[in-house]
Amino acid sequence: MTPTLATLRRATVLAVAALALALPALGRATDAANGPQAYAVHGFDSSHYNHETKNGEQAYDWPAIVRGGRQFVYLKATEGTGTADRWFTRDLDGARSVHLIHGAYHYYRPDQDGAAQADHFLDALRAAGHTGGKPGELPPAVDIEECARDGHPLQPAQVEAFLQRVEHATGTAPAVYTRSDIADQCLRGVEDLAAHPSWLARWSGTEPRPLTGTTAWDFWQHSNHAQIPGTVGHPMDADVFHGDRAALRRLAHQD
Repeated sequence: MTPTLATLRRATVLAVAALALALPALGRATDAANGPQAYAVHGFDSSHYNHETKNGEQAYDWPAIVRGGRQFVYLKATEGTGTADRWFTRDLDGARSVHLIHGAYHYYRPDQDGAAQADHFLDALRAAGHTGGKPGELPPAVDIEECARDGHPLQPAQVEAFLQRVEHATGTAPAVYTRSDIADQCLRGVEDLAAHPSWLARWSGTEPRPLTGTTAWDFWQHSNHAQIPGTVGHPMDADVFHGDRAALRRLAHQD
């Protein structure tokens, strides 16, 4: 049967209305596809703060962490020029015991010398037998969260000194943990961030935008309030890797 003009008009109106209703749903699907659940490789990061409970500090159950699906961990080693994380070596031993891919990070302080901070970090890695270049080890990382400390602004030249010192000592370009706004405001003078793996914090269901001059991020810290089986119940930082298990293994010198 040949449709009438009125029938065609009604069909067109219904189609437009259906499309209008579908667009928000499509938008939500796109957002969901870019959320952490879209990535296959999940991990977490930890420091001594995450071991604190009302009954004192407690160790993790590392086999339970692996059974729960976590495939990598970044552990805080040092901060500034004189602070060492008291759980670093114990957690490093725990990750090694279950063959969990692992890395170490340093919390960078803008009010202290970059090269001296690098030396402090490297001393802690050497003492723990961690180089960032052995099978199972991720690149060492620097955690940059502050544009200033005690009136001392972050100096890109000092960050460069840190990165160069660590790379020269380990033979591996350090990863840079930061937020996009911190990078835009305070790291524009750092040369060639694209040469370093990027680890971006965005506590959201939508992935972060890559740093200026880069095309993608490598790690995304998507939550600071995750519950991870095997830890002690403290809210944890949860991360995903921008790649599959094989790519993570290559980054960790396992292939």
